[in-house]
Amino acid sequence: MVSFQNGVVYGTGNVLGYDKVGPEYVINEEQAETVRRIFDLYLAGNGYHKIMKQLEKEGRRTAMGKTMWHYATVGHILKNRLYCGELEYRKEYVPDYLEQKRAKNKGELERVIVEGKHQPIVTKEEFERVQKMMAEKDAQMGQRRKNKGVHSDDLWRRKMRCQCGHAFAKTKWHTKTDFITYTYKCYDQTRTGTIAARLKNGLGIENVCRSPLVQDWKMYTMAQKVLHAVFDDPEGTLLNAAAVLGCGIAGVEQSEVLRDKEIIEEQLKKERGRYETLLDMRMNNEIPKEVFSRKQQEVGERIAELEQRMAQYGDVEPATEADVSGKLENLQRLMGQSAMPEDGEFSEEEMDRYVSGVRVYEDRFEWLLNLSPDAGGGLDDAGSPVYFKKITVTPDDERAWFRKHPQWSKSNRYAELEAWIFI
Repeated sequence: MVSFQNGVVYGTGNVLGYDKVGPEYVINEEQAETVRRIFDLYLAGNGYHKIMKQLEKEGRRTAMGKTMWHYATVGHILKNRLYCGELEYRKEYVPDYLEQKRAKNKGELERVIVEGKHQPIVTKEEFERVQKMMAEKDAQMGQRRKNKGVHSDDLWRRKMRCQCGHAFAKTKWHTKTDFITYTYKCYDQTRTGTIAARLKNGLGIENVCRSPLVQDWKMYTMAQKVLHAVFDDPEGTLLNAAAVLGCGIAGVEQSEVLRDKEIIEEQLKKERGRYETLLDMRMNNEIPKEVFSRKQQEVGERIAELEQRMAQYGDVEPATEADVSGKLENLQRLMGQSAMPEDGEFSEEEMDRYVSGVRVYEDRFEWLLNLSPDAGGGLDDAGSPVYFKKITVTPDDERAWFRKHPQWSKSNRYAELEAWIFI
């Protein structure tokens, strides 16, 4: 409390708009212009996403020297009292002194606000106007979120996951009379924009998720062909599954895939260790801010590259003996039942039953099937999937699907879709 009252500055000083010189914050005028720009844009009625895109268009950099912004970063800047000349303490606290884990202070302790000794970048009046506007928007958003659950009734929103780990958002694609078709977009791209949109607006595409937009008809077309690939020939499916499961491992070209994955995992572990070392050195003031920022960007880019390479392997893992025997036994029981639909087309209910999830990559779709007789559950319940086979959905397959479903708005862009099936 004495430190609070004396205005002691905590942290490493890596704050946009200021350089930490000794124990004090000194304005970095070039960065301060960006801070003022953010406040001006918000006061002019722009939201976080619009501000983020505008900053990227103008080539403005974050405190870490990056040109790609996150809407959360914009929000943190707008809420930081440092910029109006004040210091706010107890944003976080330690609930248990034995564990020493920090938690956000959501009213458990009274926050302390004191005048700082540093020069403000924006006026108190501007800062308070921004806080009032944000409070009003939060109240409106809170009302919209009321009674809105996290469960979705949409089949593909429940099943799809992006290679970057995010779920998919659903938006309207076409309206044909009273029938609406939809497309799915990685939630991360709702923040950054798609590759095509960013290129169109002259923005960089580094570290932007590259998963494509996926129209609903593509998911239904693939689902039909994936399930037919399993159920059309029960005897062949059992023979192929026995051969694959007998390998004791999952994946394409199993031994090579697992070896390559292990090498990348080791490199990733090493780079993450370097990143932690850099943070420790910076916190102990062993390296200046400029060196830290440059090295952090280098290591960060290397980690992102390795993580992207890791993503291509999906859930390829060594399968245990229990995995193998259990899967084969379940598959044998299921194939002994009559699984083929009478009209030759699997219903949405059957898709929900047999598809645990679909991982979307830039160049392929990984279908994780649940082929136990008591199938059900989602992607998180998929267990240890084992690679089964790869199929290609052709433009002819897509045209045939549209002929069966004339209510859908036809596409004028047919392309091959690669589906990897895991069981």
